[in-house]
Amino acid sequence: MELSVIVPTYNEKENIPELIARVEEALRGVPHEVVVVDDNSPDGTAEVAEELGRLYGNVRVVRRPCKMGLASAGLDGVKVAKGEVIAVLDADLQHPPELLPKMLERVKEGYDVVIASRYVKGGGVKGWSLWRKLVSKVATKLAHLVIPESRLVKDPMSGFFMFKRSVLKNASLNPTGYKILLEVLVKGRYSSISEVPYLFEPRKRGKSKLGSKEIINYLKHLLALSGYRPVKFALVGVSGVLVNEGLLHLLVLSGIPVFMASPIAIEFSILSNFTLNDLWTFRDRRVGKILARCLRYHLAVILGAVVNYFILLLLVALGVHYLVANLAGIVAGFMANYVCSEVFVWYKPYSR
Repeated sequence: MELSVIVPTYNEKENIPELIARVEEALRGVPHEVVVVDDNSPDGTAEVAEELGRLYGNVRVVRRPCKMGLASAGLDGVKVAKGEVIAVLDADLQHPPELLPKMLERVKEGYDVVIASRYVKGGGVKGWSLWRKLVSKVATKLAHLVIPESRLVKDPMSGFFMFKRSVLKNASLNPTGYKILLEVLVKGRYSSISEVPYLFEPRKRGKSKLGSKEIINYLKHLLALSGYRPVKFALVGVSGVLVNEGLLHLLVLSGIPVFMASPIAIEFSILSNFTLNDLWTFRDRRVGKILARCLRYHLAVILGAVVNYFILLLLVALGVHYLVANLAGIVAGFMANYVCSEVFVWYKPYSR
């Protein structure tokens, strides 16, 4: 068997006949199978897929007991697939199966992973609302920010991709929600990736599965794949708050004016945060000498420090207690500090 096409489904009874027919037409002459992994769809998707299996002879159906998520469905399909090359695509007809032969050709050229991409030249989306576009762009930027491996591609959120079976050999996958490609990029064994442009079509029948639950699962997935770096960074930041606030209070009690005490407290908190982040949060991404990293960290957090300082002075001038004003400044600079730390201090331009 040359190619296995994995199709996760949930309530796709109206779409699955057209999808299978288009897959069969696109792969005419190519030894292949279609593995439909259904999450106990109440609309009878699995029964329709089984009928198609009797019609075409190369369609198999994996029934799961309940709705467990698109990503894990893709993984279950991979487990039973017989092909040396595996493709994953959605059943909602938003991914054109006619692209499968071109993607397979790229694999034959030597690429280990081939991704149908909306964000390379020639690709795009059709019929999306402004909100849907915003969600996709933010999700992609978040992936690029916290997952170094995702920076290899323009569209790490794609649900339409193909890879050699060897890519996932001995890989321990634990996908959450509806995106399995990130798992492949982080945990797979590959040396080359290609992106093929395609136009993401609007759904014609059925309802989109994207909702608040899927967004939350995606964020959980990102955190897990990142080694929980944002959480660790936040905890280190809390310790820095204690250093900053505590030292500021002691200095003011000793008679040092707030405008002089604040820079001292900020510097000590920066040094404390750098040490903990270097030893814990980003310990697997330390490059070069520690003094160079410390200097880069100072340059990276200077914006947050300036914001912290001026918000403190402003709020104190308005009559706010200096400790409360200082805390407000710390919160304002936190996100800027994290982004700068990721992309400047401990940035890893990922390559295989």
